[in-house]
Amino acid sequence: MQNRSLLFVNTAQRNKISTLQTAKDLGYNVLVVGTELPEFAKPYVDQFFHADPYNTDEVLDVLRKAYKEFPFHGVITFWDRDVMPVAIIANAFNLCGSTVDSAEKARNKRRMRESLKERGVAHPRFHKITCLEDAQQAASKMDFPVILKPVGASSSKGIFKVEDPSQLEDTYHQMTAVVRPDLDTMYSFYSDEFLMEEFMEGQEVSVEGIVSHGEVYIAGITEKWVDSYFGEYQHAFPARLPADLKEELMQLTKDSVAALGLDYCAFHTEIKITPAGCKIVEVNGRLGGDFINTHLVPLATGIDIVRANILAVMGEDISLASTKMGGACIRYLIADREGQVEGWEGIKEVLQMPGVVEFGVEKEAGSTVALPPGKFYDTRLAYVVTSGEDTTQAIELAEAALEKVKCIIK
Repeated sequence: MQNRSLLFVNTAQRNKISTLQTAKDLGYNVLVVGTELPEFAKPYVDQFFHADPYNTDEVLDVLRKAYKEFPFHGVITFWDRDVMPVAIIANAFNLCGSTVDSAEKARNKRRMRESLKERGVAHPRFHKITCLEDAQQAASKMDFPVILKPVGASSSKGIFKVEDPSQLEDTYHQMTAVVRPDLDTMYSFYSDEFLMEEFMEGQEVSVEGIVSHGEVYIAGITEKWVDSYFGEYQHAFPARLPADLKEELMQLTKDSVAALGLDYCAFHTEIKITPAGCKIVEVNGRLGGDFINTHLVPLATGIDIVRANILAVMGEDISLASTKMGGACIRYLIADREGQVEGWEGIKEVLQMPGVVEFGVEKEAGSTVALPPGKFYDTRLAYVVTSGEDTTQAIELAEAALEKVKCIIK
């Protein structure tokens, strides 16, 4: 593995630093292309190339000029917005990766739905909408409640529930007022294209894994908790489900990965367990976000899924065999009002609690807090990661830990 290089598209947040560390531990040179290289990442990065991943022509131009001196043998990302650039780079440099078409299906929720429909994979009823008139026509064919969402966003941004037809026009205008690229660059993907889809009642889970050489490897299933705006505030692994239901979820995942044509990448398949059966919410062509795969999966099973993801894009053989059986949980402290953070209480007590693996503050004193729908993904104040003998114990430990903490917002 020595003298081989892995290109990361972006490094982004500190909580993904283990991805860089893992690549170094495998003996690879670490290259990064992005708009900036954070200080925390610099000790692990051998070469940085400045380019905007939102502009793939610019990225390819920069990389082609650098390639002779700094060749790379694989390309990877851990961020939804960069799934397409990774596929484009892999295609341009003849590296392992999904096709550009498959990557777009994983990023464009309409194309994803259409691909699942063509292959007969269970999914919610949906209609493409680009204007209020489209929404009104689609509503006449749907049972309420329904969901409105942009086709290119992530992190549960821009998702609105419409309870009945009388709310449709106001909710549509509310969505289009906030789902704008000038407010969040994530909305620049497939802007002005939305979906109306059936609201699915039931428990939400996600299936974590890797697809390599056309073979699907599954690490396990994650339980998920969401708020009224579909923001995720707790994950626990592995999910507490009957064996037959787990088999159904894993088969549905394999079918969905095949429907999109993904390969040489991770996947994070979100599924609703509804009264009418299991249905795909989304198929993401990268590892699950937050701490699911960097923390929960290895804590509970010993599986280093980040390592497997890296090996897959480098064309190496992989394994997701577990080495232990336990449970892990991450729970976020969520703001219930807007304002400014003045301080914290109880952090020292949390750090001393049994089962607490990590505690982090996401809103330091002086930070502002906003709530949806005015601003999405801004309500997380802090998080705790716990490890237990099983999933239930890990959840109980996380809940108990956050009860000790208080964030003072004025």
